[in-house]
Order: sequence, then C-alpha cells, then structure tokens
Amino acid sequence: MNDNEIIASLTSRDQSGLSELQSKYGAKLTGIARGILGNGQDAEECVNDAYLSVWNNIPPDKPLSLFAYVSKIVRNTALTKLRDGTAKKRRAEITVCIDELEDVLPSGDDVSQRIEAEELSALIKSFLRSCDGDERDIFILRYYGFMRVADIAKKYGFTQSRVKMSLKRCRDRLSEYLERNGYKV
Repeated sequence: MNDNEIIASLTSRDQSGLSELQSKYGAKLTGIARGILGNGQDAEECVNDAYLSVWNNIPPDKPLSLFAYVSKIVRNTALTKLRDGTAKKRRAEITVCIDELEDVLPSGDDVSQRIEAEELSALIKSFLRSCDGDERDIFILRYYGFMRVADIAKKYGFTQSRVKMSLKRCRDRLSEYLERNGYKV
C-alpha cells in the first residue's frame, strides 16, 4: 500500500491501515523514539501511543506526507515522555542538547503559547534554510535527531572539535537572527 492508500484506509476507519503503517514505517519510527528515549521498551510504547494518535486524528487530519506526520507525533510523544520523567532511563545526551539550545531560544510564557511557538518555529526554519548544507545537516542531526557529536563527526568524517565549533557558530548566528527578528534571547 502506498501512503495515500494508507491514509484513505485510516480515513475510512479500516484497521488494516494501521497494520500497513506499522509494516512500512514501524522500524524507522521505533528508531526515532529509541534515539530520544534510549530504551527499546519505552520506544515501543511511544510508537504505539503514536499509532493511537494517528487513529484518533485521521480524519479529520489529512497529512501530505504520512511519514513526516507520524514521525513528528512519535518525536513529540518521546520528548514529552522524556520531559515528564516517565521514561525508564532519561537520556543525558538529550538533556545536553536542550541545555545547549536554551541559551539561544527566548524564554518566558509567551513562547509556550501556540502562536508564538509557530512564529519561532518558522523563524528557525528560515534561519536553517540560510545555512550551508553541512552546517544545516549537523544542526538538525544534533538538535532534531539528538545525535551525539561523536556520531555526527564519524558520519561526516569531521573531527569532534569541528562539529562542536560548527554547532557553536550556528547557535550564535541563530541567536543574532532571532534578536534581529524581535526575540529577546
């Protein structure tokens, strides 16, 4: 089944759509959750929660990209589980990533509001589009994929120092970019 057929199946409340979703993307989704939570059992639970969310939200949602839609649900579910401390083992690497970005992102109650969060997200996406390929990819792997610096360095054939410096420079430029666009850092 292709993605459109799976979405149509879910829209018509046919449970075979969930089975197809699981067989097509289950391993990738579990990998995303395991990368954040560091625990196979927590990752499986997270993916199952995402399947339930997909079942409950399609319809009315009609995603353009099924994998992007479901992987975002898995990622957010895993981060919520991690933040709430319900994961069996909190990942120090995730905490480090979040701590690194806290110095760059504005704080306060405004950011937690949906509109502000969407505006901030759009600004960050715009900033990342202005970055060169390797720099953008390294930033995304670190702060979206929560990949360790050593693993990023190995993937690109760079030294860890080069990856760390690239991340620092990118964070600094992101901070300046956000300030120029009205966000106090």
